[in-house]
Amino acid sequence: MTSTTPLNNAHDTAHNNLPDARNPTRAPQDVLFYVLNSTDTPAREAFLSKLLKKINREKRLCDVRFDSDDNALRYDLTLWNIEPHSFIAHSVQAQTPAPIQLYGAHIGQPCKDVLINLHPELFSAFGVYQRTIEILDQSDYLIKMGRERYKAYKQQGLEPTVHKIGF
Repeated sequence: MTSTTPLNNAHDTAHNNLPDARNPTRAPQDVLFYVLNSTDTPAREAFLSKLLKKINREKRLCDVRFDSDDNALRYDLTLWNIEPHSFIAHSVQAQTPAPIQLYGAHIGQPCKDVLINLHPELFSAFGVYQRTIEILDQSDYLIKMGRERYKAYKQQGLEPTVHKIGF
């Protein structure tokens, strides 16, 4: 007789289907900073959408950390309004199983593959992810906080890679 247990989290299904090559202990962690040449929030979110499409094509898991639950919900609506042929399967706060999860400041159960941090502060559990991505624009506050996070990653022995977009 076999028994099944209910899913504790929407990511559980996706985690159980990961090939062994995606075990987060297999490779060194990397950190990427994408620095955009704008101060426009819609431009930052358009770049995020392009990045999520790429992550989705690569069949990777991704947690997106916003600065608030409200911004995660607002961006959820943005993803639902993308053209039907480029829909990105996602969920908010792990309400349903999906490879892309949108969160406010708190991530309950990390996917352990890719973290996109849009929050101005360092995510204390970033170390459980294989890849951490920071997206900054040219607003003074985001640049200042991004520099602090960059220093924090360096203090952890990581060497972040910086990509300047549109310069």
